[in-house]
Amino acid sequence: MSADTPSDRPSPAPSPVTPRRLLLFTKPAVPGRVKTRLTTELSPAEAADVHRAFVGDLVERLSGGDFDLRVAWALAPGEEVPWDLLPDPPPPSRRQRGEDLGERLFRGLAEAVRLDGGAGVVAAIGSDHPTVLLEPVHEAFARVEAGADVVLGPSLDGGYYLIVLAAGAVRPELFEGVDWSTERVLAQTRERIAAAGLRLETVGEALDVDTPADLALLVAELEAADPSFCPRTRRLLRSLGRLA
Repeated sequence: MSADTPSDRPSPAPSPVTPRRLLLFTKPAVPGRVKTRLTTELSPAEAADVHRAFVGDLVERLSGGDFDLRVAWALAPGEEVPWDLLPDPPPPSRRQRGEDLGERLFRGLAEAVRLDGGAGVVAAIGSDHPTVLLEPVHEAFARVEAGADVVLGPSLDGGYYLIVLAAGAVRPELFEGVDWSTERVLAQTRERIAAAGLRLETVGEALDVDTPADLALLVAELEAADPSFCPRTRRLLRSLGRLA
């Protein structure tokens, strides 16, 4: 995301100023670039379709939240925002900036504090968690507003699906030197938050879908859920023969 590249398509009207801002960090659904660990069982195109369904379901759900939603895209140089992944009307989009995920997270969150009217509480969520509900996101914002500096939503793989911070707690050291995409992410982030003297709280866990085993857990979760939940993901898994 960049201050000089706020969007690849003009929005019809500026978003209202809000004390809460949530950034959905994601990528275009390009075969071979997304959900690569699923390609032991799915083709690269099918894995990309899984990613596409996740993004569509998440954006639709998060668009109904009590916060200002923005999408932060990891784009190649010259690559356009994939508007076709987003429900209509699409939320505002920005390009991620930085050499690794930690730098991109910090820069995106820091810009969310400063730009477009600013925000008192900012958050980032990943697109690998299609079943995340609004309730834990709202709870995390409320806990920061009640006095916590940072709230994490742990994922089952040892990382986190959600980080919510008070504006004054957005510091680069929270994201530096983290072994991203490993089971050490949550523990290392906890250590950095403690070292910074910040007050940490957590909300409930969520499933991070990266591997075939994760996909099986997702299928089980959807089988037990309301049939209207995650409609894009549900339709795709049915077409792949994964969901009855």
